[in-house]
Amino acid sequence: MQRQCLRCGQPIPAARLEVMPETRICKPCSEAVDGEFEVSFSVEKLSKDGSLKKNFGGVGRVVRRRKRIEPLN
Repeated sequence: MQRQCLRCGQPIPAARLEVMPETRICKPCSEAVDGEFEVSFSVEKLSKDGSLKKNFGGVGRVVRRRKRIEPLN
């Protein structure tokens, strides 16, 4: 399945689509716009409020949003 890059209009290589089927832009354009997605996350804190011991559990909620991609035209 061939797909064109939304930014430059060139075909996205099949190898990239195999690894990232949801991608809309080619690798050079992805590097130019610093990635296709904005990722934000929260850190889970397991320690009690007021405790001096910092006990972080891991990553809580991860939110991934697509960036707005403008064509090069």
